Amino acid sequence: MKKVKAHKIAVVLRLAFGSGRDILYGISRYARKRCRWQLHIINFTGDNTLTEIQHTERKGVDGIIANGLDNALIADHLSRSDTPLVVIGARSPGLRRRMRNLAFVRNDDTDIGRFGADYLASLGMAHSYGFVDWAATGYASILRREGFVARFKGSDADVRTYSPTADLEKGSLEDITALSKWLASLPKPAAVMAVHDLRAIHVLEAAAMVGIRIPHEMALIGVDNDELLCDTAEPTLTSIAPDHTRLGELAAETLNGLMGGQERRHAITIRSSAKTIVERQSAKPVTPATRLVQQATEFIRHNALKGIGAVDVVSHLGISRRLADARFRQFTGQSILAAILEVRLEEVKRRLRDTNTPIAKITAACGFRGENYAKKLFKSRFGISMTAWRAQHAGKRNP
Repeated sequence: MKKVKAHKIAVVLRLAFGSGRDILYGISRYARKRCRWQLHIINFTGDNTLTEIQHTERKGVDGIIANGLDNALIADHLSRSDTPLVVIGARSPGLRRRMRNLAFVRNDDTDIGRFGADYLASLGMAHSYGFVDWAATGYASILRREGFVARFKGSDADVRTYSPTADLEKGSLEDITALSKWLASLPKPAAVMAVHDLRAIHVLEAAAMVGIRIPHEMALIGVDNDELLCDTAEPTLTSIAPDHTRLGELAAETLNGLMGGQERRHAITIRSSAKTIVERQSAKPVTPATRLVQQATEFIRHNALKGIGAVDVVSHLGISRRLADARFRQFTGQSILAAILEVRLEEVKRRLRDTNTPIAKITAACGFRGENYAKKLFKSRFGISMTAWRAQHAGKRNP
């Protein structure tokens, strides 16, 4: 019996990431079960990868599976080839001229964005929702961002997105600093999704820079479930896990069809929507204790200027004073009374800066029963009298 010749397949993947390794496993699993392939694995590292692809082609190749075709040089080279090609990801501009023997296999990124928004909304009590891009023009960023924002369309949710400027190197001090300022501006508690796990690690760094506690003040999720990144993060990172192994199988199955003569004239696109959520410390369903503290914080925010005390907060919660104090201090690091006074003092500062209202009227309007007590507390907290603080900030009033 004549031996069937094994097909030589070039596989170009970003193996530094868990998603790339999972895709490779799916390709290999399909090849072992369904066809005789000799896989030549090329680790995508940038422009130098093109040289390795060309070297492999000179030795003879029957098909190619590749991601990373956002690289213009590689995309341009493969656009001039007629070797059956399956691209994992969206269509690159460099491949527009090619239609034959070409297919695209990718995750349903719009659905991933919507899925992440659904999960964060299910945690409850967030005052704002945020989405953090890697690059404003990247296809995954665009589609996941669109799906995330669309989930809240028609609601009164406060939804914000962050896209870094093109000149910022991702993960640099400048990038993390800009991101930290954006995170600080989100009303707390917040719930944030990053476009992928590496970007979520940057969000963790940015949050630490401005003292945002995760998950108490901000829940965070990534995408890809890269276990090395997620399990070594501090806190560990909750992540959406697309089925990258299945994506690899689909890519191999599609290439096998192309080499067998299927859909040879036109480019086709196949989407995979399989995904799960892997919960870790950065975002977990709200516990009864956490919800209790969130309710207390919300009540204080709306009523601190009305002269309430800790007893009013406890009465609102409907639990014992001892339990309320213990839970509040556990999650916020301060007492209920301290939280009330903090809201009042911040409002005093705002009115001192933005108005000419006499100090006695300001302290009364901010819930203080005695002007002298308020003045003493202000100086103890900020190291300066109200009069001196107003004089220093008189030229900084908001328009």
